[in-house]
Amino acid sequence: MNVFEAITQRRSHRGTFQNRTIDAADLEKLIEAARWTPSPFNVQPWELVLIQEAEGKTALAEVTERAIVEQFKDAKFLDDNSRWMRLTEADLKTLGDGVLLTDHVTLPKLLQGAPDKLLERVLKNAKSFTLLGHLGAGNIPANEIAAQVREAPLLMLVTMNCKRYPPGDGGTRWMWLSMGMLIQNVLLAATALEIGVQFVSAPLEHPTDRERVRQLFNIPTSHEVITLLRIGYIEKSRGDSVRLQPSEFVHFEKRE
Repeated sequence: MNVFEAITQRRSHRGTFQNRTIDAADLEKLIEAARWTPSPFNVQPWELVLIQEAEGKTALAEVTERAIVEQFKDAKFLDDNSRWMRLTEADLKTLGDGVLLTDHVTLPKLLQGAPDKLLERVLKNAKSFTLLGHLGAGNIPANEIAAQVREAPLLMLVTMNCKRYPPGDGGTRWMWLSMGMLIQNVLLAATALEIGVQFVSAPLEHPTDRERVRQLFNIPTSHEVITLLRIGYIEKSRGDSVRLQPSEFVHFEKRE
């Protein structure tokens, strides 16, 4: 697979993985892809924590589960998410952005099979549904995602060593850019190896949870936890995705 194929075929993998560990040779390739990431002044401000044993996976699953339950009680969180949820494949293709609602959330039985018009009203008033969160609506997705974290063949915590700071006032900006490039390197290498990757954001959204994760894995206070990746061999590809058309974000010479 060439690099252009990897770029266009990469998908966030939200399904189950094959029940096998990542081969040592493939894991080495993922690490090498990360190692050769560009960074300002070649400071290489990253460290990875690779979690394959049940103890670490269970600990992260528990933090994830609690975080998601709390998110479903948070009006701002629900409202922010609803802006990017699409009800149908047709909506995705028409708008060219966002994610499919049913890919991210298992709807309560009350809403399963509901007409699209009703679901549209639900999304537009998502922040009003914190009551459902307090009644336990977040338990279903929390349990599902926690199980995915617990059962993943590999979890990767990507951290940034803030002591490895490049010169200049823009040092922090360039460090964050290089961390993004590292993650992209890992994603593209994984795609070429038919390995799926999913971002697990819930356990890192809140400062208290980030601190808990830092303590669980002995991450120094000088390091910032950037993201958690769930990794494994895919059972089947996710198929098509959508993107904005180039004319919607590309400007030549200057913005019109």
